Amino acid sequence: MISSLLLLCFRLFLPLSGGPASLSPATPHTVTLCVSDTVPVLPLPAVPTTLRTPPARAAYVVRHFWDAMDFADTLRSRNRDFMEQNFVNCLSLFPIADTTALAPAVATLVSRAQADAGALSLLAETAEKYLYEQDSPLFNEEYYLLFADAFVAAPLPHTKRLRIEAQRTAMRKNRVGTPAADFTFETRDGQRLRLSEAAQGRPMLLLFYDPDCDHCMQTIAELSGSELLNGAVARDDLVVVAVYAGFDGSDRASWLRTLDRLPAAWTVGFDLGTIYMRDLYVLRNLPALYLLDASRRVVLKDTTPARLSEYFRK
Repeated sequence: MISSLLLLCFRLFLPLSGGPASLSPATPHTVTLCVSDTVPVLPLPAVPTTLRTPPARAAYVVRHFWDAMDFADTLRSRNRDFMEQNFVNCLSLFPIADTTALAPAVATLVSRAQADAGALSLLAETAEKYLYEQDSPLFNEEYYLLFADAFVAAPLPHTKRLRIEAQRTAMRKNRVGTPAADFTFETRDGQRLRLSEAAQGRPMLLLFYDPDCDHCMQTIAELSGSELLNGAVARDDLVVVAVYAGFDGSDRASWLRTLDRLPAAWTVGFDLGTIYMRDLYVLRNLPALYLLDASRRVVLKDTTPARLSEYFRK
């Protein structure tokens, strides 16, 4: 397994980045290489010598990664360890490959997996686990959308297909590269402010939180202690807007009671149910972090403090 991945990366002139993801809570944002002699891997396709750039070579491997897989062979296609191992090995090339190759490669994979209902179902579960679950180190809605688009046309059980259709709808809200949904909120000084009007001309970190959520307050404390974030705010390169999407007077009371726990340099707001009632944002877990550019287009969606730090260090 190690030799195959090393050979692949050597062929693509890339650093080693493959291997199945460790979903251990202790290392939530790292991908580690799993060394196991008991989990076989598919043989790698030979890349034509005419393909010379890493994106083109990676795209070829992604398109042909599953060529040696017989999905009617249920000893492998229904083997969770085998499928997850090879799924993540293939997925490790997505960031490098020519993006135009990804959707056709995914569609072909899903089509071939239809040779066995159990294999197709396992592939759907694997894609959701690694790409849609927010605690996965490989979480990536744009990649999962490629799979979801293919799965909705596949012969999955009705309830599973409905679930994927709902996920597709949710993922298309405030998608990376699209304008963030606008809304009006109350600021801590009692003013009414639209998101689009807040600190115009500057990038924004938009944070949705619940003052009674311990994880929210821990994340707020982590962000408020970030030198990178504080430096950007101090230089006027970034504004932080933290909003509680509440519903009624008791929610507003909770918001007011905890205002002193948020930095004075942040814009802190309360939304009286508009976000939920109009279904403007799908807040699967709180806190929810969005990085918006100066024109209020989404740069990062459902991100984490670690991913934000990585982004700002670039």
